[in-house]
Amino acid sequence: MKNKMGIFILILALLFTGCRATRSVGKVEGTNVYCLDADYESLETETYIMITTRIEDEIEELIYVIETGPEEADHKALLPENVTVQGVNFENGTATLDFSSGYREMSKTREVLVRAGIVRTLVQIQGVRYVAFTVDGIPIADSEGNEVGLMSADTFIENTGRQINNYQHTSISLYFAAEGGLSLVREARSIYYSSSKSLEWAIVERLIAGPKVKENYAVIPVGTQIISVTTSENVCYVNLTEGILTELPGISRRATLYSIVNSICENCNVSMVQMSVGGETDVDFGEGLDFSKPFEPDWAV
Repeated sequence: MKNKMGIFILILALLFTGCRATRSVGKVEGTNVYCLDADYESLETETYIMITTRIEDEIEELIYVIETGPEEADHKALLPENVTVQGVNFENGTATLDFSSGYREMSKTREVLVRAGIVRTLVQIQGVRYVAFTVDGIPIADSEGNEVGLMSADTFIENTGRQINNYQHTSISLYFAAEGGLSLVREARSIYYSSSKSLEWAIVERLIAGPKVKENYAVIPVGTQIISVTTSENVCYVNLTEGILTELPGISRRATLYSIVNSICENCNVSMVQMSVGGETDVDFGEGLDFSKPFEPDWAV
């Protein structure tokens, strides 16, 4: 991405606004500015050489470049024409961007890509740790009405460490342990996940990560990892590492098992879940739970 003459006008304006810099961080060379592919379905990057050196100015500069659009003919602008950044505030490591009302008119897929592209672009600036979005001064929320909150580069990275460039979005129900550890409670989530993975995989990932509601309790031991999640003929096959065999204090084994089974069966086009550990179904999971056959959901847990 070539440095545009308009950037110089921007910088002159910044120099004469009297804005005070928090500190000098030096030029950032080879900054990746995110845009969209020709089909508006995934993220692409173009390299840009920074001109400014103050944190606030660097944020303004990169936002200007994003709004101006990409240079490559087969790349598309990250922001639609009816969406503009109305204001930027930087404080305590967080850059807060306020967007015009057109932001709310984007499709959910486009909106998630916009978030990912802008966050990834801005956190390359030394000193910018988080990015927050508002629309006409109101914090953005997911489809469940929950505030999205602060975002970092890690917000858009899979548990494999790979950046997600193509997303799907959906609302799901997850089941975690209620107080006492014997029963399950439903937790509504609005999620975006990598298109390279199935929804079933995404559900197990989030069960492993644990609940977001304070009153709910984790059901899968820390350190448990996914080996594979596949679906065939109405059955989802979930293969986890031996970490799943570790008992969680105060959490019944039935709660652990049916958190997985109920979550997958409610949200996906399957009616049963076959569990295995390290590829084996002959495991001692406790409480008479037999992994040799698939489990149907149990809504009474």
